[in-house]
This record gives sequence, structure tokens and C-alpha cells, in this order.
Amino acid sequence: MSTENPTGSATGGIATSGIATGHTTERLAEWVAQVKYEDLPRRVIEEAKNQVLSVIASLHAGHFSDAGRIVTRTVKDWGGGKDATMIPSGERTSLSHAIFANAALSMALDYDDYLFAAHTGHSAVLVTLALAEKIGFSGKDFLLAQVLANEVEGRVGASVLIGPLNGQLWTFVHLIGGAVLSAKLLGLDKEQIQSAIGIAMLQPTYPLFAGFFGSDAKVLMAAMVAPLGVQAAQLAANGLRGSADILESPQGFVPAFSQQPLMGAYEGLGKVWLTDTLSYKVYPGCAYIDTAIDCVLGLQRQHGIDGKKVKAVHVGAGPLTLGMEALVSPYLKGADTPAATLGFTVGYNVAVALLDKELTARQFQRERIRDRAAWELASRVHLTLDEVMAQRMRDRSLVKTVRDERGEHFTLDLGAVDLVGFKMSFGARVRIEMEDGRSFEAEQEVPTGGAGRPFDERRRCAEDKFRRETRYTLRKEKMERAIDVILHLEQANSAHLRELVRLCCSERG
Repeated sequence: MSTENPTGSATGGIATSGIATGHTTERLAEWVAQVKYEDLPRRVIEEAKNQVLSVIASLHAGHFSDAGRIVTRTVKDWGGGKDATMIPSGERTSLSHAIFANAALSMALDYDDYLFAAHTGHSAVLVTLALAEKIGFSGKDFLLAQVLANEVEGRVGASVLIGPLNGQLWTFVHLIGGAVLSAKLLGLDKEQIQSAIGIAMLQPTYPLFAGFFGSDAKVLMAAMVAPLGVQAAQLAANGLRGSADILESPQGFVPAFSQQPLMGAYEGLGKVWLTDTLSYKVYPGCAYIDTAIDCVLGLQRQHGIDGKKVKAVHVGAGPLTLGMEALVSPYLKGADTPAATLGFTVGYNVAVALLDKELTARQFQRERIRDRAAWELASRVHLTLDEVMAQRMRDRSLVKTVRDERGEHFTLDLGAVDLVGFKMSFGARVRIEMEDGRSFEAEQEVPTGGAGRPFDERRRCAEDKFRRETRYTLRKEKMERAIDVILHLEQANSAHLRELVRLCCSERG
């Protein structure tokens, strides 16, 4: 979650930095209506497959969390129809309830994927998967709907980047993403898609920091809104009309959620693919800590570090990591800290990674959180700003600072960038000091699994994550068959997609 919040003004309309903003909602709807599977670059299709692997893996990991168990038990009690499946338990329920349960589990450990500029998989993958059960369609249709959700959600997030919310707090992206992918799969025309967007964004969500950082209820961030996007498309299909300019209107979404709207985020449709920036977490927790953990575990493998003999750890990172730490600090309560909160703090994660030689779902179980030794070591983890890493992040940022006759402001034009070589720059530098006087250092700019790392590495990360997190619920033959279906989604028919859901469920399902 970004904490950069430059001041600005959106009074009297949208400040555009030279970017045309008229008819943004209409242009978005027209593109969604016209785009075909054949328009997707091959590399984008392959990234979408990685995303499916990563999201389903995070769902399985979340199933065993305390919050995940509560959600599953509660949704079972709601009853409902038999339209879709709760994964991995295998219970059949209504479409909305299945989306709710699955999206909650996929967020339970903050183990989700992300791109510029949204955490999209909770809706892009899981809403599409639920609809595949209910209405049936091909693997090509699946991939197209998924990519459309990625592209639209990322642009919506980017357009309000200079605003009060960021990252997973942008829950409204799941409203519009669910609406767009559902509208495409239901075969809606441009005007109906435009209405679906208008209906979905009628009441955009505004989550509160106290709930997000301070409780395990954070797992519901996407779950509570993703089903509403589907409903918006269904209402539009049946003739309900939504606002035709809900995004760009002076009284619409973007001016309401941004001090300085970045309408250039809506450029480059069909030319610049935000799916190229997909990044896959290999550890539970916020992406801003990932490079620090990469460094810690790399040094541990290289030098056989005994975490119990560490004197101090010094972590230098960029401003996003420091800002996140400042936001979460008031909600840290030692051994009583909610598991969902711990994913945002550098100290605890570095400490348990050193002591346990891993950072997995196990480090977020209540009995592990209560270990005093972890918190004692966490108190000796020191976080400071690393100017080199901060400058690298600024250099690679798609949002640029401009100084002209209007003063200093920000600009973004996605129609003028090339994302094929984009790097997700969340760099960190780590120095571990031992009690015997030795010290070890490492640095890394892009997280393992992040955009900018080699594709083969990211594919391997996604596959390994799937195998690692499903091994407790799936037999090996089911696990490998599920991976095979995902890696060949473009060849799948509706029966294969329904088989995929069954393959991802435990033996009881």
C-alpha cells in the first residue's frame, strides 16, 4: 500500500496534464465490447496463467488461517444455491457466496498477486472461475475476461494514485473489474457495458485504515465487493441504466477519490497491457517487505546464520516501505497483533524468517505469533530510508513529476509507455550483525516473482507456489492435472474449466 499522497486540487473538474478525458467511461466500454481473445499478445496470455496459479495457491493457504476458517464456516451457514464452489472445501453454494468465500481466503494472508496499479486477482481470477461454473464458457473466454479485468482495474487504481487510498484499500477496483468481466462473458453490448460500469461504481467503497490495519476483518476487503460487480452486469443486461460518465464526471468517481486525477491512466487500451506488470508473491505479507526477506533468506542459505545469535538487523528500503511501517505501527500489539496486521511490518517478518529459515503461512499461526523470542528479535530490526533504492524507485516510476507554469504536479500517460521491460522496484538493502562480530550484507531491487525478473523465474515461482500451498489438500496427481489445465487454458472447453474447479478442491469435495 503506497503512502505517497502529494497534495493537489480537483476542484472545478479534472486536472489532466494535457490528457484528453472526455467520454472516458464510454471509451472503456467500447474497448471492452470490441476486444477479442486474438487481440491478446502471447506474453499477456502466459502471464494470466501465472496469475491463476498464484491466486488459487493463495486461496489454499488462506483456507488454513484462523480468519479463513471463520469465513468458510460462516458462508456454509448462509446456504444458497448450487451455482458455484467454495475452494478448497468443495461445498456448492450460490454464485455470490462462492465469490465471497473464495475472495476472502485469497486475501487472508496478503499472499495475492499485484500489478500497476491494483491487486486484481481476487476478482479477475476468482469471479471468472465462479462464472465458468454457472454459465459455462471456453478457456479463451476465461483468459480474455481475466485480462480485461486486470487492464480496467489497474487503470482505475492508477487514475486515483494521488489520493487518500492505495493498494488493497482500492477495493472499488473489484466493483468495476467484476462488472467488466461479467459483462464480457454475458455478451453485453457497449451501451450495456457502460451502464454496468455506471451501476458498479455508483457507490465506490472507502475502507477505513483502522479496520484494514487493525483487525483480521481485512480478509473481507475484496470479498464484500466483488459479487456486486457481477450483479451490476446482470442488472445492466436486464435493462437498468447506469451513469454514462461515472468515472470522469466532475461529480464522478475520479475527482471524488483523487487530489490530482491521472486520466492518462485510461490511455493505451489494447496497446499497453498492465498484465505485463503482474507480480507474484512468494511470501505471505505486503510486497513492500519482499526484497528484505529475499535478502535475509538468501544470506541465511549462504552463511548458515543462526537467528538466535543475531545481534541486530539493519534494513534500508524505499519510502513506500517506511510509509507502510509508519501506518501499521499503531496497530502492533506484540503477541496479540492480528495475523492480518503482521504482513505489513518489517520487524516481525525479518525476525521469524531468521529464526525459522522461512516465511510461510506457518509464521502467521497464532502459536507462532505468541513466541516472545520473535518479538525480542523484531525489536532489534532497524528500518531506515535507503536513498539509492528510493532513487531507483523514482527513476522507474510511471508517474512523473512535472514543473511548469502551474507549479509542481504529476502526470501519467499509459499510451506513451512500454511495459514489457517494466521493473517493480521495491528495493531493500540488509545488513545482519552477529553477536560474534561478523556481519553479512545483501541488496535486491525487484522481489522474487516480481515484474522485471525473468519470465521463466516467475513461471517457476507461480508453479512452485501452487504445489507448495495445495499439497495439504490435494493429491499429487490432482495437483499436477490442475497445473496442466491452467497452463493450457486456451485449449480448455467449459467441461475442462468445471473440472479445474473440482481438481482444486480437497478429497471431501
